[in-house]
Amino acid sequence: MPLIQSIRMTPVSFRLHQPFITASGKKTTTHNVQVTVGLSDGTAGVGEASSSLAMPGESQKNMEEALKELVPEVREKDIQDYRSLIQTCWRLQPYHPTAVAALECALLDAYTHWKKQPLYQFLGGRQTSVETDLTLSIGTPAKLYQSAKGAAKKGFRKFKIKLAGDSPQKDAERVLAVHRAVPRAALVADGNQGLNASQALDFVHRLAKARVQLEFLEQPFPKHDLPLMRSFRKKSRVPLMVDETVLTPADALRVFESEAADGVVIKLAKSGLLGALDIIQTARRFKKRLAIGCMEESKLGLAASVHLACGSGAFDWIDLDSVFLVEEPARRGGFRISGARLSVAGVKAGIGM
Repeated sequence: MPLIQSIRMTPVSFRLHQPFITASGKKTTTHNVQVTVGLSDGTAGVGEASSSLAMPGESQKNMEEALKELVPEVREKDIQDYRSLIQTCWRLQPYHPTAVAALECALLDAYTHWKKQPLYQFLGGRQTSVETDLTLSIGTPAKLYQSAKGAAKKGFRKFKIKLAGDSPQKDAERVLAVHRAVPRAALVADGNQGLNASQALDFVHRLAKARVQLEFLEQPFPKHDLPLMRSFRKKSRVPLMVDETVLTPADALRVFESEAADGVVIKLAKSGLLGALDIIQTARRFKKRLAIGCMEESKLGLAASVHLACGSGAFDWIDLDSVFLVEEPARRGGFRISGARLSVAGVKAGIGM
């Protein structure tokens, strides 16, 4: 019976290759917490909680404190009871989802290491690789043009463009600059709750007039304004995806029953792995689209998301690009990177780290 003997939290900070600017603010360094779960047989599992502009309450200090409070709930427990342990952690710390999700990932990594099973196989084993987009933060059209050109030479064919919400014309010019740089690229735009109804409609109309198609528009409006989202969907042909609106499976059900969105962006930092699987099932029941995103995790933290994307095979859009945004020493394992393609082929157990 493999018991959980230790839970270690390690604060880590990583500089970003360049400032990350969204409608929510500006970030140059990410302050994260890495979690290591040790079992009685020597097996270990890891996870990582990332600070985020979208979740300002999840500071490095707050996440570490929340994790410390959970240690007595899991120490000396059987790792085979991972499901009930994870449910307990979410019940006790509902306001620190990023911290709980990191511990959940570490527990499931330890469990699948103990089982000698790759995490992506545990999560469904549908495929062994995915192609990610690259996020381009707010900048001038000229800068976005150059960034997209450079990324395309490295193999990127899909881009997420952050919108400022300063004016529909300026936001449209940002997207058009990326389109001019890489005409065949697939594009999405992310408002990070920074637009109002008239701005969003004006923005999509400008792109339609220029004959530039978005795969979807992500979270243009404040996260709780479901009536506004529903109204926008009736007036626009561009699919609307929600991110900040949905943290839990219950949130996803409420959004879909309200007909407020065409799909949802799943992030492990919001829902954890098991919650993500429940959201996937809810989206499938309502025949909605699915995307997967990330915060500013290092490769260690991003690995669980790559395993979920590969294992479930559920996602129409992959936005797992933090490994290209965060400065960190080269790290082996977890997944292999070839251009924009992320592969878990060859992982023997857990996340492979």
